[in-house]
Amino acid sequence: MAGTVHQWLLLWVARKMSADGFLLGGFEAPVPQGGIWNALPLPFDFGGFRPDGWGVHLDTSLFAFAEAKSWSDIDTQHTRAQLKTFGFVTMRESRERCPLYIGVPRSGGGWLDRVLKDVDLLGAAHVNRIEVPDVLLQERLDECRR
Repeated sequence: MAGTVHQWLLLWVARKMSADGFLLGGFEAPVPQGGIWNALPLPFDFGGFRPDGWGVHLDTSLFAFAEAKSWSDIDTQHTRAQLKTFGFVTMRESRERCPLYIGVPRSGGGWLDRVLKDVDLLGAAHVNRIEVPDVLLQERLDECRR
């Protein structure tokens, strides 16, 4: 089971994907305030890894992957391996890169830059970063501890 911060980050990522027109098809639940997303099946394994979520764009059939990384999970070899896998997936017919959505605490943005640079994804147009203000995550942590 993923930690509280991870699950809140995943919720923010799912909201952004949905706002961008993706219908979620797999989701690592339960997530606070996840609603119907919490009833989705676990994501499929891909390249030896399981994304935190995935979706398909209703207009274009483009697939997208979701990853949420808490402070201690950003700058790791596991994360680098995941991003090397999910960050370079292309659609068979169009050869278009599949979007990758990554949610991190805002204070971890520099760490994410370093990791993205290491895996040749820094500045890639298909990588969507969602930096959630730390104060929102800390408030959620405090609520769970009460």
